[in-house]
Amino acid sequence: MRTRFALACALLCATCFGAASAAEITLYQHRDFGGRQLTVRSYMANVTNAGFNDQTSSIIVNSGRWEVCTDADFKGYCATLLPGQYPALDQQFNNRISSVRETGSYGEQRGHYRRYGVGLAEFYSEPGFRGQKLAVETDVPNLQRNDFNDRAASVIVRSGTWQICSDANYIGNCRTFTPGSYADLGRGMANRVSSARVVRTVNDAPAVLGSGVGGPTGPVNPNARVILYSEPALHGASIAVSGPVPDLGSASFNDATASMVIEGGYWLFCTDTYFRGNCQVFGPGTRNGLKEQGLHRTLSSMRPVSPNPGGAPMRTGRGDIELFVNPDFSGTSFFTQSDVPSLGGTAFNDRARSMVVHNGQWELCSDANYGGECVVVGPGRYDNLGGLSNRLSSIRRIQ
Repeated sequence: MRTRFALACALLCATCFGAASAAEITLYQHRDFGGRQLTVRSYMANVTNAGFNDQTSSIIVNSGRWEVCTDADFKGYCATLLPGQYPALDQQFNNRISSVRETGSYGEQRGHYRRYGVGLAEFYSEPGFRGQKLAVETDVPNLQRNDFNDRAASVIVRSGTWQICSDANYIGNCRTFTPGSYADLGRGMANRVSSARVVRTVNDAPAVLGSGVGGPTGPVNPNARVILYSEPALHGASIAVSGPVPDLGSASFNDATASMVIEGGYWLFCTDTYFRGNCQVFGPGTRNGLKEQGLHRTLSSMRPVSPNPGGAPMRTGRGDIELFVNPDFSGTSFFTQSDVPSLGGTAFNDRARSMVVHNGQWELCSDANYGGECVVVGPGRYDNLGGLSNRLSSIRRIQ
């Protein structure tokens, strides 16, 4: 029989904090917000589709009211959670969560995230919004199919931010247009548009999977300590840290770090709060700048980790994302630095079972041309794709 638990009598204990503007929940693989994580901003009837079934041991509800259930399609045991931190789940929910949905603001709808990948752009065949008109609401990989290839001379972007490209499949000379009216497309673009798509960002994606670099794989150095500085070369304001800091904003140091000294232990540094976003592991030493790592004044959370943090991303120079046919990064591999609208042409369709994301945020989709079920992944090593295994048919960089 299905059972619901109101937060007032829930089996979990939360520390509430202020809500954000959109509903968001993050599921963590380990207690105390460690390991791999999945951030959800929409209705998800089966987290298996994001490779996260029965893996949740702690939760953070950033905003909204969320129902979490032990079975797919919101069946089994269910609890309603308000904004707060849930560092440990009891045995009824630990490693058993299979579906989640936001219920307070949007009910069973997706809220404004139903507009992810959707906008409205009106193309005109002559400057000044004259001539024939073509209105599109979502990606168009080839305007030839709309009988509008190399014809657009002006555009009105009514919603969404659009990338417009001179060649099919979003390559060639590309330009981004934010909402507004453009009486001409500017130098090099007039009557040369062959494809157009809505720009996606990791902050808009309905589901974002994090690799969990630096998860609890062993003992942490009891003498772990870091000193962060607001200026390069260890200058400016500084802050000393000896334990986990899930939100550097609480210490008035969010997005402030420009250099650091790691005096002891290995540390996980992340660009988002609660150990999410672009995460990297560093060992003892002095770092006079963080621009090369892409972390200059972007750090929002940090924590000490095992001296053997196997999840740390490693550059190989072969591509920004690398797929493998077997778990644990073994077997045949496929790597790329650019979008792949169909893995069918690579003999890698529905074959990936593990991957390494060396750089950027990538959207992985179950169908060609970025259709079907999609999830965004950030930098890190994914030794087993779980429910995503043998399902990927297209991939593209979104950041």
